[in-house]
Amino acid sequence: MALSSLRFEGRTAVVTGAGQGLGRAYALLLAERGAQVVVNDIVAEVADAVVAEITAAGGAALADHHSVTTPEGGVALAEQALDAFGTVHIVINNAGVNRAAQFAAMTPESGPELFEEMIAIHLMGPCHVLWPLWPTMVEQGYGRVVNVSSGAVWGLRGQAAYAACKAGVMGLTRTLAREGRYHGVQVNCALPWAVTDKSPDRSGEEFGPIIDAHITAESVAPAVIWLAHEDCPATGESFTVDGPRMARLAWIASPGHTDLNPTPESYRDNWDEVIDLTNFTVPKSTNDHMQRSVMPHFQHPARRFGINS
Repeated sequence: MALSSLRFEGRTAVVTGAGQGLGRAYALLLAERGAQVVVNDIVAEVADAVVAEITAAGGAALADHHSVTTPEGGVALAEQALDAFGTVHIVINNAGVNRAAQFAAMTPESGPELFEEMIAIHLMGPCHVLWPLWPTMVEQGYGRVVNVSSGAVWGLRGQAAYAACKAGVMGLTRTLAREGRYHGVQVNCALPWAVTDKSPDRSGEEFGPIIDAHITAESVAPAVIWLAHEDCPATGESFTVDGPRMARLAWIASPGHTDLNPTPESYRDNWDEVIDLTNFTVPKSTNDHMQRSVMPHFQHPARRFGINS
């Protein structure tokens, strides 16, 4: 028996940075599946163009041009969405910019300016949008939030500020999910990879043709839209979306080495045990980490008295 297609009739979605690239793909697919979409982008022309495309296809959409880098912009965006559609069910925090710079090339003068710009849009931006909309979702007992992070969190040269903020988004997601689960609000994180700008000819590169054919905004969008659907069971999770590939990312903990009378030498001498991930755990929360990954080691008869085993 074939399952029904995933639809969004009766749902209102806010997509930030939706005038082009990945955000545009999210907005178009949501509208195609029946959602009312607030297309947010500070570049008015591109936001208006996406709205025109949606309405021409028979969908419902509204353009919003406020910046999410300020609390005032987030409030204005929320007010416009609520005035137009009455409520908001889905928020995709996609807006972002990237300024590459080697950390060693930064100075005490230039470094803070770059970090503050990245923090304002990538880390504070989702907060600015959610602060005025979170009470609405809590009150109605339903909400779906997808925060957009980046594969830069794995470590990418020249991306210290960007990666730091995107890693912060993952931590924010975990905590919001813990708070939201009591109110029917699910929060997940997507780390998309797609080629969204015109790029040089890569036909001679080993993976160039594959990237051009498959690593696109349109191939990423279905995974993000799935995370925004009411049927998706996940919350507090992060997923890498490499074009048409979606995979769960997990924060894991090794069993580690426990010594109740630790010294630097005890960790040196048991380093293999510290880093061995063979029997890792996947903590669901800070409390879960303590209960499953930490406390059991203090109950081991030998380790209780600081005896290595």
